[in-house]
Amino acid sequence: MLMHFAFERGQACTIIAVGKDASATGHPMVGHSDDSGLATTDVRFVRVPRRQWPQGSQRHLFQWQVPYPRVVTNALGAPDYEPINGQMEAKPLASIPQVPKTFAYWDMDYGVQNEVGLSIGESTCTAKTAGWPTSKPYGRCHATIEDMSKIALERCETARCAAQLMGNIAVEHGFYSDDCDEPENPSFESSGECLVIADATPGELWVFNVLTGKNNGSAIWAAQKVPSNHVVAVGNTFTIRKLNLSDHTNFMYSPGVTHLAEEMGWWNARQEASADIFDFFGVYGFQPPATDVHKVLKMSFYSSRRMWRIFSLLSPLEGAKLDPNKGNLPLTRDPYPGSVPAPANSVTLKMVLEAYRDHFEGTPYDLTQSMAAGPYGNPNRATFDDDYLGFFERAISMHRTGFAHVAVARPRSRSVVWLCLDSPHGSVWLPFYGAASAGAPDSFHSHRGSQSSFSSEVAWWAFSVVNQYAERNYRLINPEVRQKAHDIESRALAQIATWELQAAAASSEDTALEFLTARSNALAVEVVEEWWKLSEVLLGKYSRYAVTYKEGDDTPQTYPEWWLRSPEVGYSTWAVVGPFHGVLLGTDSNTHAAAATAAGALAPGAPHQFWTRTDSGPFALFAWLLITVAVAAITHQMGIRKGEESVQAMQGYTIVHE
Repeated sequence: MLMHFAFERGQACTIIAVGKDASATGHPMVGHSDDSGLATTDVRFVRVPRRQWPQGSQRHLFQWQVPYPRVVTNALGAPDYEPINGQMEAKPLASIPQVPKTFAYWDMDYGVQNEVGLSIGESTCTAKTAGWPTSKPYGRCHATIEDMSKIALERCETARCAAQLMGNIAVEHGFYSDDCDEPENPSFESSGECLVIADATPGELWVFNVLTGKNNGSAIWAAQKVPSNHVVAVGNTFTIRKLNLSDHTNFMYSPGVTHLAEEMGWWNARQEASADIFDFFGVYGFQPPATDVHKVLKMSFYSSRRMWRIFSLLSPLEGAKLDPNKGNLPLTRDPYPGSVPAPANSVTLKMVLEAYRDHFEGTPYDLTQSMAAGPYGNPNRATFDDDYLGFFERAISMHRTGFAHVAVARPRSRSVVWLCLDSPHGSVWLPFYGAASAGAPDSFHSHRGSQSSFSSEVAWWAFSVVNQYAERNYRLINPEVRQKAHDIESRALAQIATWELQAAAASSEDTALEFLTARSNALAVEVVEEWWKLSEVLLGKYSRYAVTYKEGDDTPQTYPEWWLRSPEVGYSTWAVVGPFHGVLLGTDSNTHAAAATAAGALAPGAPHQFWTRTDSGPFALFAWLLITVAVAAITHQMGIRKGEESVQAMQGYTIVHE
């Protein structure tokens, strides 16, 4: 096996963030797509309430899990996490002193946004170290990125506070990633973590990178302030490069951040122009052995294509300066920046929401094109154990996205989380206030269903059903779904403006928040009902390989000509004696010759005259088969040439031996 499955399972999520001066809203935004692979995900959108804690209370650290239920405990003060139906409470890994007061916040796999607007996005990253929880005999760590992000939202108002707090917890209690596999075969492809943190006041963005420390314990971390006119892209790699150890305004880091690197021979101060500069990703990011060329290329472009695409979509002039064929690994020469500038107030919320729906449409990497997309342009590619020397492009939107969010950090209790259930390319973004006075509608956090158990009473399933059915003919159905989503989102944006004007006239802030919560929840209920109705409409309209508008008014769903003419499909190469199912390009030419000979000896008519005998039939058939073989040979050679061009395009990337 050339690529361990943990690579697809762990390296999943994409972060998009926008600084306040680049943002059209004037407020920072941070997004996260949760792409958990084949594993099921707990898709509940949980409201953790504000709490006062008695003196001497403890805040437990848990071993959070991805599938439902992600945790079962009475200790967090969140009703949705309390045991039901005989569930056993989770055993804490460790505890830290609780603070007197904790903020309310929205929670999923990771913390999302709290009542004062602090917002977080997550992406699992590569790292040179690995760690494991103390629940395992060989484990020495207690803190996961899940708990760290949640504790930050419980206790902090600013991104700077969040980064420092999470770093302190990681160092003291030991950080570990959920995707490290076993010590005898550790998965460095997913043993680190990145968070991007936005705050409403002062409106800053910070990038936080963390990995396990020496001897599989403690932690090494760094945080960098993002310029307020920049956009950020994180695609499963650290993005902090030149850490300035003397600039405490724009950088934070763990004590002795360079020590392990120096001890292991990964770095020394002479590598940089100044002793104050430390290349965090270049030193601590994982780079596969140069001998495993396939893995090097796959990991490099798994990350870089998304970064390039995000920058191109949100800051086109800066994106145009980047080479999409460069790749992104720790030792890549002249690597991508972690963020790029964008024109003032140019990046709208809609641009970010649409970026999360992207499959490289209109670029050379467009996943809606080619044979792999099928006749109907399906961009989704299955996740599988990779026994082959190949690679599908890793898009921003994926079939395995369980949920996504884009949080806008606005001050004065008006921060908003735009939540999307299931894959964004066929779903709707819905607004929820960070300072909401109550949880989301029941269907958004119900115990009645999970990804493994269908329930029409669970909101996630409405969006999943539509997304799954759209794959029947993606090119035909998805545009209709997207138009519906766009209409709803435009309506929601307009309604938010109206709601907030009405809330401004409320007698108190509590009354205003109750009003805003009621309105956003009512919209969510309304949209889920609309989406169930949409699923019913699609079932009737696009069944039977037809498009049915009403009784007696329908048209066929046609195949594109390029697909029908492909020798591999088999429609244009069919003959009486075969090949009946197409001819695989690149197979032994003797196979083609044998098929041609057999067809020439036995078939009485030309391929377009299968049931009509003519005197010239054998000659016509033989000529047709010769043309088919020639087409296959030419196509094969074109494929080889295309592959050679791709290799040449990658020569700008240098593989450096460890």
